[in-house]
Amino acid sequence: MQKQYDVGIVGGGIIGQSIAYQLAKEGISVLVLDSHKGGTGATCAAAGMLGANSELENNDAFFQFAKESQRHYHILRDELSELSQIDIQLVDKGMYKLAMTENEAKVLKKAVDTYETLEWHTKETVLQNEPHVSDSIVGALYIPEDGHVSPIHVCAAFTKSASLLGATFKENTPVHSIKKTATNEYTLSTPQGDYLCSKVVIANGVWSGHFFKQLGLDVSMKPVKGECLSVQGDHLDLKKTLFYDHCYIVPKGNGRFVVGATMVENDWSTTPSLGGIQSLIEKITPMMPSITSAKLIDTWAGLRPQSDDGKPYIGQHPLDENIYFAAGHYRNGILLAPKTGTMIRDLILKRKQNEEYVHAFSLTRKLTQTAR
Repeated sequence: MQKQYDVGIVGGGIIGQSIAYQLAKEGISVLVLDSHKGGTGATCAAAGMLGANSELENNDAFFQFAKESQRHYHILRDELSELSQIDIQLVDKGMYKLAMTENEAKVLKKAVDTYETLEWHTKETVLQNEPHVSDSIVGALYIPEDGHVSPIHVCAAFTKSASLLGATFKENTPVHSIKKTATNEYTLSTPQGDYLCSKVVIANGVWSGHFFKQLGLDVSMKPVKGECLSVQGDHLDLKKTLFYDHCYIVPKGNGRFVVGATMVENDWSTTPSLGGIQSLIEKITPMMPSITSAKLIDTWAGLRPQSDDGKPYIGQHPLDENIYFAAGHYRNGILLAPKTGTMIRDLILKRKQNEEYVHAFSLTRKLTQTAR
């Protein structure tokens, strides 16, 4: 007899894994289906920045959601380590958002008045703390909460922990169709056979657009290719992440640095281009000139899923309360994964929700919001 699951999750990246973990903790039988190996898409291409303050500019529901998710990583670090014995490599040394001109400095200083945890550091203070930063800067906004994790380790910890709690993960099992049965359940059809689930969560990143259409929703999802590189510079000492003009240098320890990322719209290729890598080098050199002496170790690319307004869809199908979506996290998939997991869990369990979040990430919001 075909085994039945309470919840079937389409997509085994960090979003799907976070949801699976939260549901498995509640004793819900979960099946996660991924077309490749879990966490090898946009998740493993990410640098793992938890950039709530650096990436988001408006103090809205999206920002508050991101801040909650950022804080939740401290809980997850301990929970996942205890269950899986895997360290997610959470680094809490903060970030410098650099200003190269007086005008940029003026804009960044305004954030200090709005958010009490942020600090403005003069050029002298920055160089005292991080001597390898360019002396051409005017100063920097210091963001103590914006740390980073290792996405690969987070995924491994989620998978192992959820599995220990009873979740089932199947790799190389692409879902081709989702069909409702006569008994109001769902058949997930794959080349390896069909799986029966009471509820379904679509969480397969940019490819979720296929299911939006299949399930009758006029919601689009486009790829935004992000190219990255890593370098080894044992002689370079950098403790904080550096951020400028949507480009970052993340110190991963032992002299390794991850640099990213380009933004190439509507490009489905996951192979980095020479022009993309060159543009990254040109952007980071004014931030940290000495990094040009480091050895190039690797280059790669991933596809960020972008919705019409750049915000994720986290919620129920407007016409079917047993189908859920968690997709379109764009540049913030790693950051938003913890809170996305708890929000979908609470929706499935019919727990009380923050209505601001429900509205902000609703699949029907595009009728009232404009793309940015």
